[in-house]
Amino acid sequence: MKFYKTMNLCIDIGNSRTKIALFQENRVVAEHTCEELTKDFLQEIFAKYDVKKSIISSVTHNKREIITFLKKRTDLVELTNETPLSLKINYLTPKTLGRDRIAAAVGAAEILPNSDILIIDIGSCVTMDLVTADGVFHGGNIAPGFLMRINAMHDYTAKLPIVKPQVPYAFLGKSTTEAVLYGAFWGIVSEVNALLDRLLSDCKNISIVLTGGDSHYFKNHLKRCRKVVPNLVLIGLNAILELKDKN
Repeated sequence: MKFYKTMNLCIDIGNSRTKIALFQENRVVAEHTCEELTKDFLQEIFAKYDVKKSIISSVTHNKREIITFLKKRTDLVELTNETPLSLKINYLTPKTLGRDRIAAAVGAAEILPNSDILIIDIGSCVTMDLVTADGVFHGGNIAPGFLMRINAMHDYTAKLPIVKPQVPYAFLGKSTTEAVLYGAFWGIVSEVNALLDRLLSDCKNISIVLTGGDSHYFKNHLKRCRKVVPNLVLIGLNAILELKDKN
């Protein structure tokens, strides 16, 4: 039995997990997270929801079984550099531009239209991308994520420990464990805030929209952080899917 009206199914396959959302128009009806997306999991979704359209963004290339399944059941959009967008992409290598970065940019522009936005996605990596009020994606920077920095210091040294990610209570570590944690944490904060300061000379009203699995650690430490949107990529995917219908 179907419990809801026609839905859009949005799937974001990242480096470490898959995030799924079902939208009715622009409203999120349900969200799911899993380590590995399977046909059985999708079957459960289709048993409950009346899904007619779907979109998938993936950082991997080994999901053909899932894509074939979705093509048989829905009107599927595979997000690529050629997918029509509401933003103009000003990027020298659009084929290498991460699909999650594209979707997050579209999502941020949906949430804060006609605004200058620095999109900060803190997950496996930290991505920092600029979208301007005229609807142009200008690119950005990619840096190691919180856990990646901690792990790298352990893996590439003889004695530095693995530490649990958390928000520091000071700026200077009083132990080696604190020094590793504080260095990783404040390094990300400093990078983001320094980039924002440089952009302010051209975009005086710029705001940060923050997303990503580790965003909760940083939300109170970034300048001009106007929105924290955990499902930003999924919001962007739904907007891209809706734009296809309008076109």
